Parts: sequence; C-alpha cells; structure tokens
Amino acid sequence: MNLHYAVDRLYEVGWLPTYDDDLERLDDGRRYPSIDAIKEEFGCAGLDLSIKHNLIFNCYRATWAPAGEAIDPSHNPDPTHGTVVGTSDREAAVFALAQLREATKRRSLIAASTGA
Repeated sequence: MNLHYAVDRLYEVGWLPTYDDDLERLDDGRRYPSIDAIKEEFGCAGLDLSIKHNLIFNCYRATWAPAGEAIDPSHNPDPTHGTVVGTSDREAAVFALAQLREATKRRSLIAASTGA
C-alpha cells in the first residue's frame, strides 16, 4: 500500500476536505488530513490512536482503542479496536482514518436498518 492508495480509500468512504481542516497535499493535488487532524478525529470518536515505527519490518503501525484503554495491537478488530500498517506514519494514519470512517458508516447503516 502507499499514501495514494490510503487517500483513495479515505475518499471512497466519503471523507472530503474542508477549508478549516489541517490538510496536507499529495503531488497530484488531492488533500488529506494531517496526522494531528487524524488523531483529533479519533479523539472526537472517543478513541486513542497510536502510531509506532517498526524497525524490524521498516513499516509504521497505527493502532486504536477506546480512550484510556491500553492500546494492544494484538486485540481482535471490532468497531472500537483496530490496527493497520503502512510504509510511512502518514500512510498508516490516513488508512486508519479510512477504516474508522468505514466502521462508523457501517454502524450507522445497521442502526438505521434495525431502527436503533
């Protein structure tokens, strides 16, 4: 995966840039949120996001969990826990946000279909 693919995924799940966002720009002109903006969005969802560099595999791992809970990359994925890997911290963060937004959209569709 690369940053372009992660940004593609973010746009596919409905994210769009706004003027008040903290944004960065790809070489093709598309904008995407900065790592700080992504961490803020996770915080607004009641989650903590951790991004760690894995020197052994030369990659970055973004892991999230409910705020205040220990972040455990081996935790089974569910609506409030997840882990993604990228070649850079930006790529991992953007892909994590795409995963979060996709899970949020899925929960909203389920709630709407069940009348919850």
